[in-house]
Amino acid sequence: MEKSDNIDNFLAKWASGELSEEEINAFKKTKDYELYKTILQGTELLDVPTVDREQLFNRIQDDVSKNKKAIPLVPKWAYAVAASIALILGFTFFFNQNTTHQTGFGEQLTILLPDNSEAILNAKSKIYYNKGNWEGKERMVFLEGEAFFKVKKGNTFIVKSNTNTVSVLGTQFNINTNNNLFEVICYEGKVKVENNTSSRILTQGEAIRSINSSFEEWKLNDPVPSWTTGESSFTNSPLLQVITTLEKQYNITIETAKVNINQRYSGGFTHNNLQNALHTVFDAMNIKYTFIDKDSIELSEE
Repeated sequence: MEKSDNIDNFLAKWASGELSEEEINAFKKTKDYELYKTILQGTELLDVPTVDREQLFNRIQDDVSKNKKAIPLVPKWAYAVAASIALILGFTFFFNQNTTHQTGFGEQLTILLPDNSEAILNAKSKIYYNKGNWEGKERMVFLEGEAFFKVKKGNTFIVKSNTNTVSVLGTQFNINTNNNLFEVICYEGKVKVENNTSSRILTQGEAIRSINSSFEEWKLNDPVPSWTTGESSFTNSPLLQVITTLEKQYNITIETAKVNINQRYSGGFTHNNLQNALHTVFDAMNIKYTFIDKDSIELSEE
C-alpha cells in the first residue's frame, strides 16, 4: 500500500474503484484493509445511485487537495475515506431515506403506510414519506398527482402537496393535485385543508377545489372516488383537469391550443375504452377531436 505522501490519492482511487487488480491484492494484505473495508461496506445499505467514476474521482481529489494544508490532528486516511463517502452519498443520503411509490399511465397502486393506513394511487401519481419520522411523531406524506387515503386513527396525519396541506386524525379522503389545481373530497370523518392564504374544514360528503388559490366548494354522495372503480367523474371541473386525467389514464397527448381549457365539464369517462371516453367528454362539449397519430390528439371547436 502506498505511504504517507500518496495515501490520499490511493484511498480516493480505491473508494471510486480506480485501483488495478494488482493494487487491490496488495492492499488486501495490509493490516488496515479490513478497517477501511468495514467503513465503506456500511454505505451499501443506502441504495446509492450509480455515479460517474471519473467525475467522482476528480471531486475527491479536489476535496483532498483543500485539506492538505490543515494540521493533521486526525490520520490522513480519515480525510480521504470521509471525503469519498460524502461525495458518493451527497444529498442523496437524505433523500434515499424516503420511501417512494409511483404509478405509470393507466395504473393504480394500493400502498400500506407504516401505521397501517392505506393510500391508493391513481395513474401517473407519486407518494413519498420518511418512515422513521412516524414513530411517535406526526405522520406525514408528500403527494404528486391523485390518491385516496384511508387513515387509521392516531396522531395527526398530514398530506403535503406544493403549498397545500391536508390534516386529519382518522378519516377517508381523496386528493387530486395537477397543474394549478388542488382538490380534496372528504368521504368520512373530518379534513382540514390549508394553503398560504386560507383554510377550510370539510366533513363527509363535502369537497373543495383550489384553482390559483381561489376556493370552490360542492357536495356529493359517492361512497368512494369513482376512479377506484374504473371511471373518472367530474363536477363542474375545468376542461384542463379532464384532459390531464385522460392523458394519464390512456398514455396519450392532447393538443389544446384551439380550445378554451378553462370551460367547465360535469360528467365522466370510462378507463377501459379510449374511443368511448373521448366521445363521452368531447361530444358533450361540442369539441372535435382528431387523431394526429395513435398517441396524439388535437382538439378544435366544432
